[in-house]
Amino acid sequence: MNPLVVRWCLAALLWVSGPELCAAGGVISGKVYGGSGIVVPNVQVRITNSATGAAALITAAYSGRYELRDLAPGRYRVAVASMEGFPEVAAEVREGQTTVADLYIRPLQVSPDLAKPRALTMAALRETKSPGVSAVEVCDYVYGGYKGPVAPSPPHADLNPKKAVVVFWKAVPYWFVFSHEASYCPWIELPSGAAMAFQFFEGNEGWAELFNDWGRKERNSFVEIVEPGPERVWVRWTYTGVNLKAGEGAYRATEDFWAFPNGLILRRQVYQTLRPGDYRGYAREPVELMGMCPVGKLWFDVLRAGRGPSESHALAVLDAYSTRRYDVYWKRRPGGLWEATARREGAPWRELDDARGVALVTPMKDGSPFCVFGDASGYRHDYTRIKEHSHADTGGVGWISQSWDHWPIGWLNSQGHVVDRKSLREYPNSFSPAGMDFFALPNEESERGIYYSLIGVADRDLESVRRVARRWLDLGPQGVGKPAAVAGLPRLALPPRGNVAAASPPALR
Repeated sequence: MNPLVVRWCLAALLWVSGPELCAAGGVISGKVYGGSGIVVPNVQVRITNSATGAAALITAAYSGRYELRDLAPGRYRVAVASMEGFPEVAAEVREGQTTVADLYIRPLQVSPDLAKPRALTMAALRETKSPGVSAVEVCDYVYGGYKGPVAPSPPHADLNPKKAVVVFWKAVPYWFVFSHEASYCPWIELPSGAAMAFQFFEGNEGWAELFNDWGRKERNSFVEIVEPGPERVWVRWTYTGVNLKAGEGAYRATEDFWAFPNGLILRRQVYQTLRPGDYRGYAREPVELMGMCPVGKLWFDVLRAGRGPSESHALAVLDAYSTRRYDVYWKRRPGGLWEATARREGAPWRELDDARGVALVTPMKDGSPFCVFGDASGYRHDYTRIKEHSHADTGGVGWISQSWDHWPIGWLNSQGHVVDRKSLREYPNSFSPAGMDFFALPNEESERGIYYSLIGVADRDLESVRRVARRWLDLGPQGVGKPAAVAGLPRLALPPRGNVAAASPPALR
């Protein structure tokens, strides 16, 4: 053998089992490819002379490329020696020529036990049963009977605007929905199609939030199913409060939701500023009741009847530690569309605002969605102000029954559009009877907190909500955030299935 050829072979880290392999002649070269054509770096490739059995071992480069020169003409076998799954390749070498022998791994599949489930259609979801509580992704969800264009969604939705994660139960007839078109802000959806959401961390003075074009993008708001059930569901929602005009981030929030077979949902909220020291980088309003109506319906179509003639029961606030209660009723104004006059009764508002624990309830015709929070869950009464939006002396905005069709389908912009007769025929709409804020917390202190609330649906017996609220809050700061404790709370009674015609959710098993 030529001594120069021997020196070259040794410099290339070749192992040679016979002198025939490095005789002057042709070249074998190629690349090593993994799944989907991605190169595999630094693997060992064995090249064997089929006639003599002589073999060389060569290490491919980081680019996946290998090459062996000065091979005697003849037939060779080329294989990956350091990894399994690569079929051997035959190569024929001719004098003075280069033979390309690329190596491809056999495509494999993820274990079915560990594979992420494929998204379902809504039709398939309606036929799916849960042994307890389950979460699935669906690919064609649209809220409230909306029939207009969704893909591409007005104006800038990315990926799949009909994507949603839906939590459903065996024993209760409602859904918990995280929808792309609402920036994944979740809501409880009742059999009639009416729904109730509880909003998210809204930025100071509205400079940054989610109900805008930037906030609906997947990079700024996304969900993942951590546990799909059936003993419990865990969904994590991560979002960035962004400015309406420029999309500039102000804060990043993480919300965890645990849902249990008893129909209750534990919510955990935290956030971190992205603009330290700038008031625009903080958030002070983590909870707001947002009632939702399907296309063509308004608040008086979905709320339960009130005490007076032609009244609707818009809000009940219950003190978890006493019998005190505060109720708001709306009465539609003749000749108007959504306009109403408001009336209240019960305990003075200040007594509810100062309570150690409260439940905010919106009594709807086919269930009473509620949200519970208090001192033990991070919402201490000395720095949390509850605001109902019908009476200015509570600190509310004074909206009463004002309704917007910007959310969850449509303009999707919190500086959005008030319902008119034309938009009512095209879009779902929302209204807001109450909210809250951290009126006495400095910005930096609000960022330090961990905040828990309890969400669910009751029937007409709102005293059952008071009882479960106190039982949960009595767990104390060390217990309210433990999912196992919430799983052990009693299931609340619900209206019998079938007495309200289903408009959007299925008749769940």
